[in-house]
Amino acid sequence: MGIISQIRRGVAAVRQLRGTPLPDGEPELAAFSAAIPVGPSGAPLWQIDVQITTEPHADGERLRLRARIQTNLASALKPALGAPAVFSDSRALTVAERTGSLVQRTANRVLALPAVRAFAEPLLSNDFNTWIEIQASTASLDGGARELIPQSDKLAALGIQPRLAGDQPVAETWSGQAADGFAQVSLLQIDKRHLPPGLAQRMGDKPFQLAAAIVNTAQQK
Repeated sequence: MGIISQIRRGVAAVRQLRGTPLPDGEPELAAFSAAIPVGPSGAPLWQIDVQITTEPHADGERLRLRARIQTNLASALKPALGAPAVFSDSRALTVAERTGSLVQRTANRVLALPAVRAFAEPLLSNDFNTWIEIQASTASLDGGARELIPQSDKLAALGIQPRLAGDQPVAETWSGQAADGFAQVSLLQIDKRHLPPGLAQRMGDKPFQLAAAIVNTAQQK
């Protein structure tokens, strides 16, 4: 069974459990979010949002996975330091609320140590964000994995020109200062010829290519 077929079955199983089938012709979709609140405002210290779609693509299928991961040290954790934990140990609390309360109490104790606070202070002035987008296809693409690179027009506007994949997978990274902090962009290209022989053989005659983009930012607050 192909990689995308296995993921499609997983997506279908998730939708069946949720009882939300899609109309005919619509791309299959699975999405979820999770967050850990902290502090008086209940702002998310950590949050993840994930969306997965599968849809027909030329003579094959395309899988698209998008995820965003936020770690809000400056806007969520720092304002909560020194304050009592908002969430008590009540059994009515959710797992996320209990986790946030534990994180806040632990941070208050650890950061009370001057040496630790001096080391952590630069980190506490930033919010960190990670965007991940992965596209994989079993269509016949002349340009291989390069045709799947997410947001290629925006990357080109930034002066980022990914290399063509040769006999080895391509992994590239660019980094630099942004208006309010630091940014890093990483790209990965994998074609079927780059896969382990056993895995490629199990996929049969179907083409396969995958491209991934990871963007990390540190925003000073």
